Amino acid sequence: MQRCYSESHRIGHSLHDPLTLFQFMMLLAVTLSGKFVPDTCTKGPGDWNPIGSAEALSAFCGIFAGFVFSGVVMVIGQKNPAGGDGHASRGLRLLLPSFFGLAIAAYLYALTSGELVCKRALVEQLFAGAILAADAAVVITGLAWLLLAYERNAHGEVRFFRGLILVAAIFVMLMLAVSSVAFHNTWTERTASSVADWVVWGTFAVLVAVVVLLWHKPVPPAPSGAPANWSYEHYLNRHVNVSAWLTLIVSAVLATASAYVVGVPYDELNLPIGLVYAMSEAALVVPALIILGAMRAVPRA
Repeated sequence: MQRCYSESHRIGHSLHDPLTLFQFMMLLAVTLSGKFVPDTCTKGPGDWNPIGSAEALSAFCGIFAGFVFSGVVMVIGQKNPAGGDGHASRGLRLLLPSFFGLAIAAYLYALTSGELVCKRALVEQLFAGAILAADAAVVITGLAWLLLAYERNAHGEVRFFRGLILVAAIFVMLMLAVSSVAFHNTWTERTASSVADWVVWGTFAVLVAVVVLLWHKPVPPAPSGAPANWSYEHYLNRHVNVSAWLTLIVSAVLATASAYVVGVPYDELNLPIGLVYAMSEAALVVPALIILGAMRAVPRA
């Protein structure tokens, strides 16, 4: 009781100050008039500022995309050893969609850096982060194919890259799960249902199991009469095509969702809690399609 009285006394006393009273009256007038009040995440809803980090993340994605593009140019300009053209083309087919996705992620983060609505920035960064995480895993898969293209497998380099891809895929999905849980907890100001958390972690466990199964799945035996390089030129080549198109399409879908959110008016962001949970789950499952496609396109030693 004494604390409440002291606080009310402090506020009442502060209103006697002309400047404080003026600020209070201005805030009250803006609120009653329905004018827009900027919210740059400095006072919530959570303890993370997606607007403050967006500029640095945009630069990171741009640099990452630049490295991928430089690698693509070098591969195109280099002559492959005999029999390496097919491997190089498979590597390029994975690197090019990844470059597209990373460039789009850089653009989306740049949009977020100019946001003045905190909750809208949370959604934008949720989808942009999904593109960055998933496409990074595809870049490693594309580089593994270049090892075969330039005969860099004398000391088990492809086997090492296969293990690296598995670890990277699990780590990326872990980061996506953490991001999903943080999103719906931040949106609801830590009042989200614990069931929603367990659903995300359960989905993560299922996806990890599928990734490990795909990583261990051997190439089926060649059909009778098939050429000697059937496993590369037909079986794995088909999976590389699927992975490349998945990377391109899913990155475009996530980018479209993020760009759509940019155009949503600030006074229409009171999303139903069910939709918030659905977006949180989709931010894990949708980019996981890219990772699962990449795991089927991993080269064999």
